Amino acid sequence: MGFVSTDMKTIAYIESEAEFGRAKTRGFWEVLFSLITGRCACLHAFADAVVESESYQTVDLGLQDIPVDKIVGSVGRNQDFTRHFLPRLSDGIGKDRWRTIYTLAITGVGFPPVEVYKIGQNYFVRDGHHRISVARYLGWETVQANVVELLLPATCLSAADNSFDLANGVELCTQP
Repeated sequence: MGFVSTDMKTIAYIESEAEFGRAKTRGFWEVLFSLITGRCACLHAFADAVVESESYQTVDLGLQDIPVDKIVGSVGRNQDFTRHFLPRLSDGIGKDRWRTIYTLAITGVGFPPVEVYKIGQNYFVRDGHHRISVARYLGWETVQANVVELLLPATCLSAADNSFDLANGVELCTQP
């Protein structure tokens, strides 16, 4: 059985090369389309969603299944992926990481939960960008995540819940 298992992993890893190429090509077209339409192709930056000089209360919500389509931004890596979490950069390390995660996902091995911040109804990835990229690419509806919710002042929270618009890149939090 060990031989079959290893063989399946090898086949899946070889297949991941073509799948990464497809994901990268989709990312290229998304960026190109964004240049034509004037829409931002980047993920939303966590720093734009919160004011760093202020302190916020946090609540550890623990391990949860979260909807992939509500993951809209990143803590520190918003330029590395498109707003649909397609890879933008194809450095060797990022490519190998994506392929490894893809292999784990399709062989049923799975991968550890991602780490996210929750602001309103939206999530920002702290750790696990490649895992989210692969999950979105494979059409998964949910992923497991360790969630920390940021409790923002009322003005920012209402902006996060009501005026966030992925298509037009509306900021999450504007200062009054």
